[in-house]
Amino acid sequence: MMSLSIKDAQYILSAPTVALLPESKTAQVAFVGRSNVGKSSLLNFLMSRKNLARISRTPGRTRALNLFSATIMQKNEEGVKSEKFLNLVDLPGIGYAKLSHEEKALLSETLSDYLDSNHPIRMVFHLLDCRRKPTSEDIDLSLLLRQSERNYVAVITKIDEVPVSKRKPLMAQFTKDLSLNPADCIMASSHANMGREVLLSKIWEHVA
Repeated sequence: MMSLSIKDAQYILSAPTVALLPESKTAQVAFVGRSNVGKSSLLNFLMSRKNLARISRTPGRTRALNLFSATIMQKNEEGVKSEKFLNLVDLPGIGYAKLSHEEKALLSETLSDYLDSNHPIRMVFHLLDCRRKPTSEDIDLSLLLRQSERNYVAVITKIDEVPVSKRKPLMAQFTKDLSLNPADCIMASSHANMGREVLLSKIWEHVA
């Protein structure tokens, strides 16, 4: 059975603007979502590192683009290993109510600048909190990300907080609200160790 893992994960830098991200041909995987949706927790979960991405109890603290590097490794049934190199980009959280109008506008502009840039963005994970019904802003963001013609997956986070019996209908509702193919809507939880293999397989598939 094929297995996937992440190794050599490292924090590179925080860039206040897209222009300050270093130019590179290494494939990028971006993490996007509203403030406090769990982007940093998911990054740490995927990279098997507890504190690589800083987690704050205060929503809206991620104001810069945080860049990480890692190697994704595949081992097949015969034990043969192959590797791909990638960068992961944790984008500023959007939509936090306590931010000023100017701060919200700046974060939206940063996201637009990143999507319009020449950086080799191969995959975008759009994180949504399972406890919150998608807002019009979430739906608009989902549409924007898909229109950018990048590989898109909606990741429904903190799913451990929902009873098992309610998870399937909840995912069906998210899929309907966002007008998504069910294969592009994945449940995840760092606390319950859920979703990591599926997300890594998506990364492996789309990172050259």
